[in-house]
Amino acid sequence: MAVSAGDRRIDWQAVERTPEFQELVTRRRRWVVPATIFFLAWYLGFIVLAGYAPGFMGESIYQGFTVGYLLALTQFVMVWVLAIWYVRKSDREFDPLRATAAASAQREVDAQDARRAERFAREREEGV
Repeated sequence: MAVSAGDRRIDWQAVERTPEFQELVTRRRRWVVPATIFFLAWYLGFIVLAGYAPGFMGESIYQGFTVGYLLALTQFVMVWVLAIWYVRKSDREFDPLRATAAASAQREVDAQDARRAERFAREREEGV
């Protein structure tokens, strides 16, 4: 039986406390927080330069192609690079950790099912 998000038998707080889940959260956070800070710094730096250094941003690089256009285009490139980097990291590192955490949660559900079945069988024997 697979673990599903709608399965009410899962103690999600217990899952969050497992070492496997904590490792997944820690590793993801170690990548996402610096990447987000870098992206925001790059983006806000562009905004600041556009507002406070119009002369620099208006300098022509090649036939009317300005520094401002170049920096604006790097925003798109950076988003794609970060997205591809995240997907590759997720495939290699985060997904295996997710599978381990899900397997741990499934083992707990299976153990709870076994305990319930034993208790039900005991109660049935005692009641007969």
